[in-house]
Amino acid sequence: MHEIPESMTQVAALVEAAKRNGTDADPDTIIRLGLQNWIQELLDEGFEGGYLTAHLTEHGLHITDPVGATAYQDTTTIAAALVTDFQADAHRTLMAVQTQIRHLITTHQIKF
Repeated sequence: MHEIPESMTQVAALVEAAKRNGTDADPDTIIRLGLQNWIQELLDEGFEGGYLTAHLTEHGLHITDPVGATAYQDTTTIAAALVTDFQADAHRTLMAVQTQIRHLITTHQIKF
């Protein structure tokens, strides 16, 4: 899945599409993967290529370099909290994540 839903309506549509394709997907998973995809897209844009990989989990945001070494680790950016934020205000959450990732890039906090 590479979709980045921008609303709960789009999340519901992606859940239904997954069910039609025989995949068991719930809204929280769709949102978490969508946010992870958004972070990945921002990293690819910021570093002009797919050099880094974003992992958004219950343990935080983990960004790895091409060989799998940690380029950035943040234990405060928790998937469940972002999912809840998205459910309350999807646009605000996407913009907050964008601001955070762009700040990390421009201040050179991601090391690889």
